[in-house]
Amino acid sequence: MDEKEKLVDRDLHLFEAINEGKGEHLEGSESLPPIEPLTKAWDVAYVRFSVPDLNLYEDWVKDFGLKIMYKDENVIYSRGLEGDGFCHVAHRGPAKFLGFALQMKSEKDLKVLEENIDGCTEVHEIPGIEGSLCGGKRVSFIDPVCGFLVEAVSGRSVEVLTSARDRLEYNYGNKNFYKRDPNKLQDTSGNREADGSNTVYPGPPDVIKIGHVVLAAPVGDHHKLMKFMIETFGFLPTDSVIFEAPKSAEGHAINPEMFNKLKEAGPSPLYEGTFAEGSPTYACFFRCDRGETPTDHHTFFILSNMDPRMAPKGKGIQTQLSHASFEVSNLDDVWRGHMQLKNKAEFEEKRYEIAWGVGRHVLGSHIYDYWHDPYGHVHEHMSDGDRITRSFGQRIHSISGLGPNGHNQWGPTVKESGIRNLDGPAAATFYEKFDEETQQSLVNRDLSNVKQLVEDIRATD
Repeated sequence: MDEKEKLVDRDLHLFEAINEGKGEHLEGSESLPPIEPLTKAWDVAYVRFSVPDLNLYEDWVKDFGLKIMYKDENVIYSRGLEGDGFCHVAHRGPAKFLGFALQMKSEKDLKVLEENIDGCTEVHEIPGIEGSLCGGKRVSFIDPVCGFLVEAVSGRSVEVLTSARDRLEYNYGNKNFYKRDPNKLQDTSGNREADGSNTVYPGPPDVIKIGHVVLAAPVGDHHKLMKFMIETFGFLPTDSVIFEAPKSAEGHAINPEMFNKLKEAGPSPLYEGTFAEGSPTYACFFRCDRGETPTDHHTFFILSNMDPRMAPKGKGIQTQLSHASFEVSNLDDVWRGHMQLKNKAEFEEKRYEIAWGVGRHVLGSHIYDYWHDPYGHVHEHMSDGDRITRSFGQRIHSISGLGPNGHNQWGPTVKESGIRNLDGPAAATFYEKFDEETQQSLVNRDLSNVKQLVEDIRATD
């Protein structure tokens, strides 16, 4: 069995299931976990990476569709068309995902974190280049469960940018729903003309904003991380997935090892008073608590990880960035991004690799396309996701009800492509070509090899 077959076999073992599952939609705020959080996050603000080759990574940032706000020999700050500031940072250094930042509504929220989180900095004006780019105030700490750098910001602002392309007007196949004027030709990529502009590259899509962050944690730690994020930042469960007792049938299986590990991990913090109380939890999609102001179906997603490739030498599996997601306007932009990255990889031998896509999810509904960046970290283009308020409550699903296609409405099957957007950077096929130091840095949450960089980021003046 070659490596691709092994990967597909592993994913089938986890995701194909007997379609006899059950689920329940628990409507209303009263169905949500009875927890009073310290604060309530309003959105995700940005993600931070450390990469050895900034020139190589600059190409990735541009091909992905982010707009570079500032760059020098040590850092690249990038943004979308909207948002409160830069949403993506790449520092020069060892290959590693450093952490993420959450947008808070006020300085008061930052003060609460300062006073209640061990090791949190004092509230301070964002210094240096970062402050000059979008202003605002910040606190930071190292999360006590997994070891990521967590930042919280408020008061940042940037001007909205105009898209390089007009928003598309679609004809929907019925004359009553024709939106585009007669004689106006649809040119979604701007390369219709045979004047030299018609190339294999459709050009990158315009990223609008960062959408969500997904972390894949070892079984047991995933519950602790859920609890910490709920109690600290007020995240609400939108959709969660439980494991039932293992069943099997020809060609289908629920991973009994995963079930047993989850059972050992104990009850989830999500299901008090519901039919799933005490059930092992595989994963949960969390949204921000904005009351009755609509928010994305999920801003944070936490799942359990049993992939042994995500274990540093001599250690157990450590929490990985599953992926960071960025919103674009529509299906055309998702496909534009797909073809831009695919053709750059094929014709220019860029170190970009498809992880999964293009398809449309069931949970969250959004159209997705996942790619490994040059160091294996997965970035997603997404569009047309659900918008949810607090009164929606939460839904609980058994994994055996998710079906044999990775819970897609449409898109590549698990058997066709595997699902390589979930576990971490070691899922990229080119990971094995990295030297051992790079491999260990990517999967290890130990910040000792980026200690000075993290200290500089956390500086308060």
